[in-house]
Amino acid sequence: MAEGMVNPMPDLTWQEELGPRWVEVDLGALKHNYQEIRQRIGPGVKLLGVVKADAYGHGAVEVSRVLEEMGIDMLGVTNVAEGKQLRQAGITVPLLVFQPFSPDEIPCLAQFDLTATVASQEALSWLQQWLEKNGGTIKVHLKVETGMGRYGFWPKDVVAAAREIIAIPGLFLEGVYSHLAAAMWKNKSYSRTQFHLFQKVCADLEKAGIKGLIKHIANSAALVDLPEMSLDMVRVGTLLYGQYPSPHMGKILALKDTWCLKAKVVYLRQLPRGHTVGYGRAFKTRCPLRVAVLPVGFVDGVQLEPLFKPASFFDLLKGMAKLFLTYLGWDKFRSPVLFPGGTGRIIGKVGMQLTMVNVSGVKEIQVGTRACLPVRRTAIDSGIPKVYLEAGRIMTISRTISVSTKPELGRTE
Repeated sequence: MAEGMVNPMPDLTWQEELGPRWVEVDLGALKHNYQEIRQRIGPGVKLLGVVKADAYGHGAVEVSRVLEEMGIDMLGVTNVAEGKQLRQAGITVPLLVFQPFSPDEIPCLAQFDLTATVASQEALSWLQQWLEKNGGTIKVHLKVETGMGRYGFWPKDVVAAAREIIAIPGLFLEGVYSHLAAAMWKNKSYSRTQFHLFQKVCADLEKAGIKGLIKHIANSAALVDLPEMSLDMVRVGTLLYGQYPSPHMGKILALKDTWCLKAKVVYLRQLPRGHTVGYGRAFKTRCPLRVAVLPVGFVDGVQLEPLFKPASFFDLLKGMAKLFLTYLGWDKFRSPVLFPGGTGRIIGKVGMQLTMVNVSGVKEIQVGTRACLPVRRTAIDSGIPKVYLEAGRIMTISRTISVSTKPELGRTE
């Protein structure tokens, strides 16, 4: 099969050999989450679905098709290449490109009808020069710097930038937006400061006679805790995929998980008491253990997590306590791995492509038993096949590797 091909599977009893690991994406759960979010924001607010970074590891093309079918108002991607991919796959819904563009990307913006983010005077000059030479129309959203510290016009410069955009033939100013930096925190004071600054910018635009723009600043965290910030449109990524931006948030939406990394056990062995496991001998058995080897590792995103500065001294102490208790052998703080017969725990250092799991308490485990592992979805290897399911039935299989044999995916747990 050609690289990158998606297999339609009208005969859902036919199954494909996937190898030892794959990702399962629940399209029914995605649709459910979409409906939950729609009800939360109400009928008067547009919804932008964030499908950047391969739709958070779910597969941008398949997810975008589902969201377009569901009636999404706009999709958000990081860069021009991601937008081009979706257009070439047949996605027709408006696409907002968040990342600042370079001059050589402008033809692609025009050709594939991508909505650009304008965040600097330099970008305006590039657009003006290109349009004067080539003609056509390019839609833009004007980005405002309110406290993220990344990119965007300073608030005092926004009205002048908007006027300049309107004066350039072929350039259509569709929206204005900003990014919240700390909406996931319990303390919302910084987010409210950002919001008030953005509101003032929007009011200044109205006073200048620049009206009818799509105004948006709210993300997933703001949708949950700060619904007053929804304005004309909200940008939702994390919630669509069944996760909350922060564990302390109230679970006001009945979300369903959309994603799981599956892997088959490739080896089992019994280790005696006092035996070490993995590189650096980081784990030593305190009693005889049954250990399963799974064919995934940090190259697949297993235990690959960002390093955050603790939000408070108390959080620092909690983190240190967890590390200390893990060092003493407490399994509670080791990453869980789910099997049909119970829960195992990752032990030792995760290797590049292999992970060891304590399965002493797991029933009926053998080579070939399937496991579901916790991983950082956006760090997943894009070459891992993705199986798309709805109501437990296989709809499609997407892959970027060649598979020469057929039978057996088997049932899904």
